[in-house]
Order: sequence, then C-alpha cells, then structure tokens
Amino acid sequence: MRTIPIVICFVSLTIALGLRAQSEEHVNAKVLGQLVYSDITVKLDEVSSKKALDDFEKQLGIMLWVQWKDDESVGLDSSETITLELKEQPALVVLERIVEQLDHEGNAAWQLRHGALEVGLKSQLASPGRHRLETYYIRDLLFTIRNFDAPELGTFGGSGRDGDGSGTTPPTQQEEIDRIIELIIKFIEPDLWEQNGGPCSITNYKKTLLIRAPDFVHRQINGYGFLARQPAQVRQRRVIYSKDKTRIVVDRLPIR
Repeated sequence: MRTIPIVICFVSLTIALGLRAQSEEHVNAKVLGQLVYSDITVKLDEVSSKKALDDFEKQLGIMLWVQWKDDESVGLDSSETITLELKEQPALVVLERIVEQLDHEGNAAWQLRHGALEVGLKSQLASPGRHRLETYYIRDLLFTIRNFDAPELGTFGGSGRDGDGSGTTPPTQQEEIDRIIELIIKFIEPDLWEQNGGPCSITNYKKTLLIRAPDFVHRQINGYGFLARQPAQVRQRRVIYSKDKTRIVVDRLPIR
C-alpha cells in the first residue's frame, strides 16, 4: 500500500510551502528598508526638484518614479527648487522634507508600489489603477463598556433608566461603524473619498472595513503591515506614520 508514503509526502510538501510563505519577503520591503535604515546627509540650496530626486534615487539605489508635468499631462514642476540641509537623517525623513517643497499647497505625496518609490501629485497617485483593496477588522473598536447604576434604596426595579443607565439610548453597532468611517473620511485625505467626489471607497461588511485606496492613504490608516528589510548589525527601527509627520524610533533590542 502507498497510502502512508503519500500522506507523509503531502505533509512534507505542506510544511515546506508554509515555511516558504513565512520566509517570503514583501515586494516593497527592500525599498522601505532603504528609506528607514539609510542615514544620509543633504545640503541643497535652491536645487531643482528633479536633480534633488535624481540624486536621492542614486544615493539609495532604489527605483524611483516621479510624475513630472509635461505638455500633455499635469504633474510636479521639475523646475521647482528645493532648499534643505539635514545631517545623518533617515532617508525617509529626507524624502518627506523634499516632498513638502514639491508643491506649496500640500498636494504632493510619496508611496510604494510594485517594489518602487512613486512621487507625484496626490490626485495622480490616487488614480484607480493604483488602488489596492485592504480589509480592516474593527470589532475591538465597537466594544462598549456598559455603565450600570446601583438601584435606589427601597426599589426593586433599579433606576428605571434605559440601556447603560445614562438615561439615553446607546448607539447601535451600525451607528458606531458609520462614525468610524466618518472620522476616517474627515481626517485622512478628505478630498479623495467618493463621498466627497474622490476616487477612493470605504464600506463595511460584518465588522470589517473594506477600503479601496492608494498606498499613501492606507499608510495613514494603519502604517505598513510588513517589515522593512533590515541590514545586518543594526538595531531595529520602527516607523510611526501620521498625516503631518513621520517618526522613526530605534528599538533598544540586541543587535541581531
């Protein structure tokens, strides 16, 4: 009989595939690693934005795609000048400082896609072809601690107030979900959501948010769900993303 050898072979194959899946690196891990772990010094004085980004690309050895303005399409102005002086700062910090100066109205952004770094106007980076669908499980955000009042003396029916004892009807779960969606739309790139005429969509299904948006929007919601490629003999770094600022924190763990 061949049943046992076949079963063993199947189990071995399953384990091998599982180990391979665990060891597979995210397509954007390399470029994110370069941004997080490369400390660079820049001294730019009225340098054209194109030269500044070209030098940045060469210094990091990454693939950089920039949507420049031309006669046929809108984009960033390559003649816009950059003035910046930073010493031994993570490349990610340098990048964000450069991007801030690419458009004085704050319409420029950067994102990771297909193993490359993209820089351009938010409206271009948010085009439907650059969207990806992400799911966000929000059950923990819907948990409400109920507040019960002690019954009054001489009564058996308690305070007689509704729900949590506050005298008001608590919001339904759907109302809580709608509130979470409302807050995301309000604080994270408001102009880009379809509720405001933009290309990005957000809805929910069974306590899970379904969001179709570009990388730079997802980054503001939940950061990156993969690890940056970490060079040997360096301490691990964590990146804290927010709409206005990105911070890089060095973990005080043993050097691997």
